[in-house]
Amino acid sequence: MSVSMKTAAVSSERKGFVYCYLCTHTVEAQVVWQGKSARAKSGQKCSRCGSSLDAGYVVRLEQAA
Repeated sequence: MSVSMKTAAVSSERKGFVYCYLCTHTVEAQVVWQGKSARAKSGQKCSRCGSSLDAGYVVRLEQAA
């Protein structure tokens, strides 16, 4: 009898800065880590222009030293 173990995908959220393509500014947003990739949390809006940040890329993360 073989037992296969699957590991659950662990994701964590942090505060970071995401580049908005529409207004070309870097705005603060929640960033979700999944494995080695970081993405803006789905459904967030740019604080300057109101566009979606789903396609934006993460520029910087807030971390403790």
